[in-house]
Amino acid sequence: MATDSETGHFWRFQWQLLLAAAVLFTRIPIWKKIPDEALQLSRAARFLPVIGILVGGLSALSFLGFYTIWHSSWLALLLSTVVGILLTGAFHEDGFADSCDGFGGGWQKEQVLAIMKDSRIGTYGALGLGLMLTVKLSALHLVPVERVAYAIVLGHTLSRSFSASFMYGLTYVRDEADRKLSGHNDPLTLKELAFIAAIGLSGLLFLSILHSVILLLILCLLYVLLRWYWLRRIGGYTGDCLGGAQQLAEACIYLVLAATLS
Repeated sequence: MATDSETGHFWRFQWQLLLAAAVLFTRIPIWKKIPDEALQLSRAARFLPVIGILVGGLSALSFLGFYTIWHSSWLALLLSTVVGILLTGAFHEDGFADSCDGFGGGWQKEQVLAIMKDSRIGTYGALGLGLMLTVKLSALHLVPVERVAYAIVLGHTLSRSFSASFMYGLTYVRDEADRKLSGHNDPLTLKELAFIAAIGLSGLLFLSILHSVILLLILCLLYVLLRWYWLRRIGGYTGDCLGGAQQLAEACIYLVLAATLS
């Protein structure tokens, strides 16, 4: 049976991991010192959907505020997207662009990984990112205005759960030094995966059963396709792959909501 000190240490460490997730996945300033053992991406990833709730919630609130001022859903969506990008530093968008460049321009595994590691954006990345933003904004614009805020929060939250789920059962394909530096040295555990899924799926409680089933089927299909493609091309995943997965899942969520709620 766990002692009070052990229980206190557990919850204190969870709090540290949550703060670490804010540091790793957002640009929100955190002034509290975080121990190095908590600043591990694979450990802090359990709180990715919580970060999604935070970023999505702030983006949704900004949408409501902008819509109240200008009464234009398109302008409000554009400005709230800017807010979301500022909150995250385009963390996932950058991964998606690098994935487009890597898989679009590389043939062999080594080429793909080298291109993805290059900080410069190429033609595939620029086109992919532009099209991705266009698709997401266009889909959200089709969602009834009174449901847009909910759609934004669900999109940010569920897509981050989707992205983090790939860390369970797949191999991080960078070398050992890069694995330690990026925090992918320890695989995601089954308990962490269950927590990630529970937080991410909680937003579906506000959807009908039919709409939830359709959305989950689409995401399951996307999961299978991405897993198959990554394994075939590079034998596992990278951080850029996870960023790309988050963006693709977010777009799929908005497309499904646009088709079923409008």
